[in-house]
Amino acid sequence: MPRKRQSTKSRIVKSAWNLFYKNGYDDTTVEDIITASKTSKGTFYHYFKSKEGLLNTLSYLFDEKYEELYNVVDPNLSSYDKLLFLNHELFYMIETSIDVSLVAYLYSAQLVTKDKRSLSDHKRFYYVWLSEIMQNALDSGEFAPTSSAKDLMDIYAMFERALLYDWSLVKGKFSLTEKSDALLPHVLDAFVNGL
Repeated sequence: MPRKRQSTKSRIVKSAWNLFYKNGYDDTTVEDIITASKTSKGTFYHYFKSKEGLLNTLSYLFDEKYEELYNVVDPNLSSYDKLLFLNHELFYMIETSIDVSLVAYLYSAQLVTKDKRSLSDHKRFYYVWLSEIMQNALDSGEFAPTSSAKDLMDIYAMFERALLYDWSLVKGKFSLTEKSDALLPHVLDAFVNGL
């Protein structure tokens, strides 16, 4: 299901976000990104018009993390436990490697963009894989059959976006991972008991 080899675009995105976190967005240049990603200027501009073009790639970085997790998650875990694990790992990655102000920028840009809203793109790996997990939970009887997999996925994604938004709003003043670890079981319990 996930890609086997890291693409050039992925290398550029990962390098850029690592630099944004370490040096800040304003203090990271296109040349820094080119050097860190071991690409050329032409290759960079083939994928991105400017450094600003990278700001909408945060959802791409999230999907990269999910693709990594796809290869390590225990297939014998219940769907409930898989979702807890995936959320914890993603939010830990966000909290420890992405500047909260850049998450805030992404959210504000998603609200006003005329382009495709990357966070709500149902073709993303995130939506495809987690919808599959939801469907498996419904098929096995782990989640009550009172909602469709799509409805459950929409609620789950809304929970994650809301928590990320709130974390951004208060400039990271609480632990994103700890807050989600405490709240997500309540959402998943509603899936088990039925909505």
